[in-house]
Amino acid sequence: MKRIAFLLLAIHVTMLSGCKKDGGTNGGTTKIWDINPVTVSVTATDAQGNDLLNPQTPGALEVGKIKALYKGEEYACDENQMTSKAVLPRFYGLKTEKSALGTCLLRFGELNGAQSYMNESVTIIWPNGSSDQISFNRDFRWKANGDPEIKEKWFLNSSEVSGKLVKIIK
Repeated sequence: MKRIAFLLLAIHVTMLSGCKKDGGTNGGTTKIWDINPVTVSVTATDAQGNDLLNPQTPGALEVGKIKALYKGEEYACDENQMTSKAVLPRFYGLKTEKSALGTCLLRFGELNGAQSYMNESVTIIWPNGSSDQISFNRDFRWKANGDPEIKEKWFLNSSEVSGKLVKIIK
């Protein structure tokens, strides 16, 4: 009986000694995080709510003539750019894309999602020469438990908007 109790105690101690933090990165955990890249997403509608980025909409914008200005570089809209589900940021400039709801979007990016940005801005230049400035502040940090914490604020022409999808009425 003593042998069985000793054997059970030895097994228990061995099992408990194997449980410890491994001292990995991000607060001592071994979690692996895929951080989504930052993408500026824009819808353009008229006052009646018609999707002006959809070529089937009467009076739609000439998407190929839309440009984005970012850090002094001008990016023409690439209507034929393919989308990817890769998580690593892949900078493609400006493109069009359909949302899951079927709405046409202008997308600009992708920027590294695992960093902070302050007053980062992209100016959309419309075919008629008018423009709108989309800017954002992004505070990215790792919490002590190894989880990421992200706080963002998005702005359209210096006015704060709710959410990441910037809705513009032309």
